[in-house]
Amino acid sequence: MLAKKSLGLSLEYAYQPSSDREALSSYNNHICIACGAKQTSDRLPEAGVLQLGSIVFKTLPKPCSYCGYKNEIFFALNNLLHQLDPDIPRAEEAIAQAREQAILPDPFLEQELLASKVAIHQGKLEAAVEINKNIAARFPQLFLPFYNLGLIYGRQERYLESLEAYEEALKRNSEHSESLASKAATLMRLSRLQEAGTAYEQWRAMNPEEVVIMAVEEGMFGTVKVIDIPEFRTLWIDNQSQGNICKKPPANECEPTCRPGPSFLSENLFAIGFLLVGCKLPDSSGLVLGLGCGAGLLMNLACFPQMRLTVVEIDPVVIRLCLTFFPLVQHYIDAGRLEIVEADAGAFLSSNQKKFDFIQFDIYQGKNNFYPQYGSVEFVKLMKKSAPLLFANIIGKLEEPHLHRVLAAFDEAGEPIDTLYPGLPIDEPNPNYGNWIGLNQKVEIPADFIPFSDLSPDRVKPERLKTVRSKFEALKKNAVSRSQVLFYADKFNFKIKPYGK
Repeated sequence: MLAKKSLGLSLEYAYQPSSDREALSSYNNHICIACGAKQTSDRLPEAGVLQLGSIVFKTLPKPCSYCGYKNEIFFALNNLLHQLDPDIPRAEEAIAQAREQAILPDPFLEQELLASKVAIHQGKLEAAVEINKNIAARFPQLFLPFYNLGLIYGRQERYLESLEAYEEALKRNSEHSESLASKAATLMRLSRLQEAGTAYEQWRAMNPEEVVIMAVEEGMFGTVKVIDIPEFRTLWIDNQSQGNICKKPPANECEPTCRPGPSFLSENLFAIGFLLVGCKLPDSSGLVLGLGCGAGLLMNLACFPQMRLTVVEIDPVVIRLCLTFFPLVQHYIDAGRLEIVEADAGAFLSSNQKKFDFIQFDIYQGKNNFYPQYGSVEFVKLMKKSAPLLFANIIGKLEEPHLHRVLAAFDEAGEPIDTLYPGLPIDEPNPNYGNWIGLNQKVEIPADFIPFSDLSPDRVKPERLKTVRSKFEALKKNAVSRSQVLFYADKFNFKIKPYGK
């Protein structure tokens, strides 16, 4: 048990230095409350000045380099300030006034919260549970002991109890951002992804910063992140975006039964390119290889209401984060228009007995070049067994072999790409990697087709819709034949063989 009157551990028993030298001496002589270690410094750390009644004070951090505990030490500054202004009461007088006014923190509460913090740091979790239960019994309207219990139960993997504790904390302080974020993370651990997504949206509303990382998890192919900015939400694997989706119109305006979150609208070129298949086969059943944040499949499902899709994704982390933070994906699953299968694409195709109208091939795991087996002749033949129309999103450069190797695999498999839709005109210099959308059949785009023609301007920023439509028009204009791309392979003197050859 901690000593109730230990100097520096509370505002009531704060150090009361009369000089900077005395303050530094008190700081250096203060031992770590968790392990008893003593460390010295040649200067005091920076901290903001606070005031309670007539007490002017600072709380100085003193992290312990031995055990890692983050000590916080109270210093009343009144004696220092009194030397400059006699109207400022001395520290002892100011503390006495605060005690008479009953504005000092409750000594039992301060003592027990500190004891809880130390016990958690020392790994004495059951002791910390009992401490916080005692606090809650004595201060039933206080949210903090319930928040602490949520953290402790989480460390003990008692997730249902942890969730209940966070909910109790939020009943007492609905604006406590940390409780809400912790509740959302706990719901994800319990695989209650829709509830987690709703909680994360509420948390985001409380944290309107320009850029927020909403989730970070280690996936099969690197670190998976969900990054949120005011207008877009993006899923990343390592340093490569797996698609972004506009936040307006919000999902619950697009579909009234859907929970809040980003919409179906994406400015990603590959997602817009998915609409090419919908133009050819609007009332079809398709297979999508690779999920990302679902940008391309959401564009198709929203634009072509009779389309149905099956998605194959190997990484469970990508699936979980997609279902949590991009709610329209779950909405279309519930509506019976979408199915997600957790599997390796090659293994799925090898055992698949179902015939699809088309396959959209978009397998990237945080790298511009997908794994060679996915660009092989054998893989193209596998896809052909499941669907007649093949759509490939190839990230590459005209003057590098990767693009040409993938196209060569389609050639050798007997399914040559008929038309390619690059993001920029083929003769326009482009030093960056770009999307090359290829289809093995010609697509006739109806002259009157306008993406999302029924989306009223009052539901989305006009410039956003204009960007989507202008990129779709650019894809149409940039269309090139396979023979035109072959010309460049000769120009760059590539000796092209498909992957695996």
